[in-house]
Amino acid sequence: MRFNYLIILYLFVFQSAFSQIKIDDCHTNSKDTIKIISFDPIFFVLGTLSDYEGRFQYVDREKQIDRYYSYEKPLVNYLAKYIKTELKIEVDTLIEKSKNSEMFSIELSKTLNGFYGEKDELLNNKFETKKQIYSFLAGVYCRYGDKLDSSIYKIQLANSQKPQKCYEFLKQYGCKKIFYDYLRNIPVQYILYFEPTDELKRYLDSIEYERVILKKSFYNQTLEMMKEHMTKEDLDIFLQKDKDTEIEKVKKVFER
Repeated sequence: MRFNYLIILYLFVFQSAFSQIKIDDCHTNSKDTIKIISFDPIFFVLGTLSDYEGRFQYVDREKQIDRYYSYEKPLVNYLAKYIKTELKIEVDTLIEKSKNSEMFSIELSKTLNGFYGEKDELLNNKFETKKQIYSFLAGVYCRYGDKLDSSIYKIQLANSQKPQKCYEFLKQYGCKKIFYDYLRNIPVQYILYFEPTDELKRYLDSIEYERVILKKSFYNQTLEMMKEHMTKEDLDIFLQKDKDTEIEKVKKVFER
């Protein structure tokens, strides 16, 4: 059993922590809600980008939008359709032997690259409106977020500048309860826990259906990888216990 737990702990370091996920737990009206909340599509896609060790560390600057792990196939499919619908751009998707994916568009990559400075940093002067910022936060949350309970939201990334940028935006637009934490691991994990304002919550919840499907994919892939070492029941117990501990920790910080 110790071996099993070490594997799970590794997964928690490598990727955003995931909790027990059921598609049925997602709000049934999320598909309707997204019709009401109109994202700025460029800023939403910008929020979904991985910037592990920098925007251009692992992508082709000239034509690539991003790279995606194999479990992120639902996100790749969603983004391809979203970009076609909202931006009228057809993207090319390459599936590697590892089943990881790469997404390409010269036109869109050029636009997205314009949000980064010479040192690979996101430029503050590119974010001008609340809608742009909320759309960006929704994009980050879609790929790297979690909802611990009805009020506590979470964003977690490794070796990334995005959590700091998200922290600044949350403070700017009135989020009162924010806990910025990090894990001294390799790679370093940056974690933001927060209670969104009612307006921001509508943006985040409007993408909840897609976020849950993505996390479900990660969960299923983990189950497959762990099937010879841990039962589904053991995995669920481990995850639920970790989630309960995490919620308790955050609530104590918020109560200070």
